[in-house]
Amino acid sequence: MKLTLIGKLVAVTTFALTGIIPWFPCEASTFDEQEVNQDDFIAVARPYGDNKYDLLIIRQIPGQRQCWEEIESNSVTTIDPLLLNFNFAGSCQRSTDSNGYSIRIDGQDLGLDYLLRVVQNKGELLLVGTHRSDPNQPDIVVGRTEGVASGFLKIDLDPGWRFTQRAYNGQVLGHIYLTGDSASIPAQPAYNTTDSSKEEVVVSESDSSVQEMTFTAQTQPSSVSSGNTVTVQPSGNTLPPPPNPSVANEPPPLPSFSELPPLEPPTTKSFNGMVPPPTPNAANTERNTQTSQSYRVVVAVGSSQDRTRVRSLFPEAFSTSYQGRSMLQVGLFSDKNNAQKAEQSLKSIGLNPIIIQ
Repeated sequence: MKLTLIGKLVAVTTFALTGIIPWFPCEASTFDEQEVNQDDFIAVARPYGDNKYDLLIIRQIPGQRQCWEEIESNSVTTIDPLLLNFNFAGSCQRSTDSNGYSIRIDGQDLGLDYLLRVVQNKGELLLVGTHRSDPNQPDIVVGRTEGVASGFLKIDLDPGWRFTQRAYNGQVLGHIYLTGDSASIPAQPAYNTTDSSKEEVVVSESDSSVQEMTFTAQTQPSSVSSGNTVTVQPSGNTLPPPPNPSVANEPPPLPSFSELPPLEPPTTKSFNGMVPPPTPNAANTERNTQTSQSYRVVVAVGSSQDRTRVRSLFPEAFSTSYQGRSMLQVGLFSDKNNAQKAEQSLKSIGLNPIIIQ
């Protein structure tokens, strides 16, 4: 009888304590990395706008049609993106934004914390990771072009960095990591960037009739006013510590977005530390809420080759007509600036698009 009473007391006490002790949720799922043949991947600084660049990563599928050609000139290597000249499905994989690539350091996926961008610095282009929310974290230099020239430029990864692919439950995914080991990464000196303003636009899920461009999947609509030269302090021999696991840091499901033209990289202004993420302002809020006006971007295609080139940039382009002419519509935009970016992308491959308001 005494044992039964003691057992009841233990059970009641245990139940009471479990109601008091807080529960710390762990990450629902974590991604692994798969080592790859480094020669099958290339990081490219892709030009757009007025002396602006963003990151393009191309993967060559072994045994298939060649995706790019390297042209060396002095210290700079320019890239001929051959995949734009044919239907590269099954031959090449192209990643154009943070849906397709991210930073991974010491086995920690930092895609939710760091944004990869290309900045100009002292006669070359740097590939850097910028913390999205913590201004006390310095930029992480991942690679460089060793000079500047016109066209697409090869980015050589710095020592300690390599390409890997995301894996989940033993399955290799298409997402590409720029993977670093803090013990192998040398000290990073300070640098000054000379890039211009950045603008980010996120898909509006509530407005299915208007298709917006997207630069990142996790950031909110925001912008940064232009400023002066950015001075980033040296990070020393250590990289920023990985964030503590939390529900907010759980890896999101892999979204499927259309590959769209890039948006502009962050602006520059003087401060100590890293480039902070842009903050929302009234102008952007007003722009994103005004969806009553739209802009159609269409382009005439005179051959199957032109059609293939358009769909290499805009896979969801569909046939339409305008003023009795056969066209491809590449998108419907609520923001004129985004429509102009799509127009510029089509002009870069020798086509003559039209914006219909």
